[in-house]
Amino acid sequence: MFSIHTLARPLALTAAAGLLIALPACSAAEDPVTAPTPAASAPDGTPSSSPSTSAPSTSATSVPTGAAGHEALLAAGELGAQEVSDGTVVSIEAEPNGWEVHVVTADGAEQELLTDSAGTAVVSGPTDDRPDADDRAENQQFAQVKVDYRDAVEVIEGEIDGGQIDEVSLDLEDNRILWEADVSVGSEQRTVQLDADTGEVVSNRLDY
Repeated sequence: MFSIHTLARPLALTAAAGLLIALPACSAAEDPVTAPTPAASAPDGTPSSSPSTSAPSTSATSVPTGAAGHEALLAAGELGAQEVSDGTVVSIEAEPNGWEVHVVTADGAEQELLTDSAGTAVVSGPTDDRPDADDRAENQQFAQVKVDYRDAVEVIEGEIDGGQIDEVSLDLEDNRILWEADVSVGSEQRTVQLDADTGEVVSNRLDY
């Protein structure tokens, strides 16, 4: 004959077994939660910053800076005048790697120097150009002109907008001292002449 206590024990065991079977099923249905990884600490105990996951920025290619165009030409002339005491700049010409500058003094002597492409540093010279007697007489006249190379460049810039002056130099033509400039305008080459005493433009011609 079964008592109530005898029947209750198997039922309890059966219920407990069913609960054990159900628990793994419930756990499998749920996604596991991953604990966050703690941030690394620096030696002093302060948290270190997390490494960036963004793509590294790239800077634009730098272009070498410095005086260019007429600024470089004018700088070369100024440097030449500084290098030769009491000198008059009579010629500035573009070279592959800089500017060739000629400077004369009141006694007709002539010095030559080469600057860098920016016109701000002397590469070689000044050296004595050793003018002969005729050149000395001409140089003495050049040393007395009223319009210097800076004024000449300003006039030429106004005469040919956007042109690049490759050379500017004093010349004696029909007993008249002229500034003569070789100017590149796109694919064209032009020659501009102006009076070295008045600054008046004498000619502006296309070179063929």
